Amino acid sequence: MSRFLVLGGITLVVVSVLTAVMSNAVARSIATREAEVRTLTFTRVIAAPELDAATLQDMQDSPLVQDLDNRLLDDSISHAAVYDADGLVMWSAEPDAVGTTVSFEQEVRDLVGGSGVVSHFSRETHAGGGEGELVLEVYATARGADGAPFVLEWYWPTSHLGDSQAQVLRLLLPTTLGSLLLFAALILPLTLSTARRVERDRARLTRQALQASRVERRRLSEVMHDTVVQDLSGIGYILPMLRRAIPESAAEHAMVTQIQEAMRRNISTIRDLIADIRPVDLRGDGLQQALEDLAARTEEQGVQTEVRVLAELDRLSPSARSLVYRVAREGTRNVLRHSGARQAVIEVAQEAPHVRVTVRDDGAGPGDGATALRAQDTHENHFGLSLLREAVADLDGDLVLVGGPGGGSELVVRFRPDRVLA
Repeated sequence: MSRFLVLGGITLVVVSVLTAVMSNAVARSIATREAEVRTLTFTRVIAAPELDAATLQDMQDSPLVQDLDNRLLDDSISHAAVYDADGLVMWSAEPDAVGTTVSFEQEVRDLVGGSGVVSHFSRETHAGGGEGELVLEVYATARGADGAPFVLEWYWPTSHLGDSQAQVLRLLLPTTLGSLLLFAALILPLTLSTARRVERDRARLTRQALQASRVERRRLSEVMHDTVVQDLSGIGYILPMLRRAIPESAAEHAMVTQIQEAMRRNISTIRDLIADIRPVDLRGDGLQQALEDLAARTEEQGVQTEVRVLAELDRLSPSARSLVYRVAREGTRNVLRHSGARQAVIEVAQEAPHVRVTVRDDGAGPGDGATALRAQDTHENHFGLSLLREAVADLDGDLVLVGGPGGGSELVVRFRPDRVLA
C-alpha cells in the first residue's frame, strides 16, 4: 500500500510537470497566433483601405505611417515595413531601407496576391547590421484599395509575447492542474479501497489454498499409510517365512533376502515421505517441536543434527512459521542428498526486520573453490532451492548456499516475516 502511495505521488508530480510544460507550450502557441491575427487584422482592416499605387509611391504623410509610428513609439512592435509584390521596400522604420529590394522566403511569396500570414522567430537584424533581441517576425499580405498586392512586415518583441503568454498561463494552468488534482483526490479513495479489497481477496485465496493443500496432504498421507505402507508391511512379514522355507543353498534364498532388504528400505522411505507431507501443527510450541522432529528424522538417516532457536517464534504468524519449517526441511534434504555430512545444525535467528534460517553441515560443500552458489542455479540438484528462493524473493528476502567457514556448506535464508500473508 505504501509503495502504491509513493508511486502514485511520483506519478502525480511527473504528470503535473508535464502538464505545466505542455500548458506553457500551448500558451506560447496561443500568444504567437494572437500576434499573427492582430497583424493580419491590421493589414486587412487598416492598411489595405489606405494603400493604392499612388500612396505606395509616397507614404510619409499617410495616416497609415502615423499609425505605424505610434505603435513603434509605444513599443507594441519593434520594426515595421511595407513591400510591394516584388519585394521593393515602399516604407520602413529604417529610412535607409526604402527603395531597396528584398528576396522573400518561399512561404511569403506563396502568400502574395492572396490574404494570409506567416511567422517565425528570429534575431532582429535591421538595427546597425548586427543581431539584436529575439523577435517574432510576422508577414501579412493583402490587396490595397486599387487591388494591388502588398506585404506588411511586423516584428513583435518577445517581451510582449511573454506578457500574452503569461496571461494565457494564468488562465490555463490553474484550471488544468486544478482538474488534475481534483481527479486525483476523487480517484484516490476508490483506488485505495480497491487495493485493500484486492489485498484482502488475495489473502483469503491464499488461506484457502493453504487450507486445501493441508487437507490434500493429510488425505494423501493417510492413504499412503493405510494402504501402501500396510500392504508393504504385510509382504515384509511374509518374506522371512518364505526365506526360511527355502534352502540356504538355493539361489532363490539370496533373491528373497535382497527383496526383503529392498522392501525394508522402501517402507522406510515411504514413512519419511509421509512425515514430510503430513501437515505439521506449528501453533504455540509446535514449530520448535516440528524442528526437533525434523532433526530426529535426519539423525535416523545418519546425520547428527542440532536445533538452535535464537528468535521468539511465538511472534511469527502461522504462515511465517510454515516458511521457517519449509526452509529447514529443504535444507536437511539437501544435507542428506548431496553433502555426505556427519553433523548438521538448524538455526533460526532474528535479524530485524528479517528472520534468518540457517542449515549448515560438515559435508562436501557446494563445490570445489566455491564461495557462493545461489539458488537460481537451474541444475536439477538445486531445483528445490530454486523454488524456495522464488518464495522468499517476494518477501524482500534472499537465499544463498555458501561454503562453511570450517568446510561443508551453509544454506542461509532471510525473509521479512511481516510480508508473509497471515
